[in-house]
This record gives sequence, C-alpha cells and structure tokens, in this order.
Amino acid sequence: MNIHVRFAEPFWRQVGQRDIDFELTQDSNTIGDLITLLCQQYPGLADEMEEAPPLIFIGEEEADTNTKLTDKDYVHFVWPVAGG
Repeated sequence: MNIHVRFAEPFWRQVGQRDIDFELTQDSNTIGDLITLLCQQYPGLADEMEEAPPLIFIGEEEADTNTKLTDKDYVHFVWPVAGG
C-alpha cells in the first residue's frame, strides 16, 4: 500500500523533505503503524513527535493513530500551534 506523506514544520526538517511516498504492508495499515515505521527510518522524527505530537489528517479529515489507511491515502502531519 502506497501512502503519500506531507510533513509541516518542524517535522519535515527531520525527514529532509516535505513530501515522501511511503510503502506499507497489509499488516501495517493504521496511522500508528505509519508513525512507528517513519520514526524507525527517521529517528529524529520520533523526538519531534514526542515533544509536540502532530495533528494528523487524511485528506481533509482529522485522524488519529487508530485510523485505518488505504492505498493512495494522503497523510499530513501538522504541528499544533496556538495563536493569540
């Protein structure tokens, strides 16, 4: 299953690019699985996500770590920011 992943600030700096395509197996089919695999491949990403857990979207819909993925999903990790 091919998943397109987009990283917002500051997450993309740990990956080295804003957009990647990531291949998942049928056994790895949730956002949580995707995060685990991404953090294994990009260890600095784990630190960033622990420090400031991202908001997660599949397309326009907010998701969480239990959300199931399907082939060709577009996942966006966004840094939660509060303004004043």
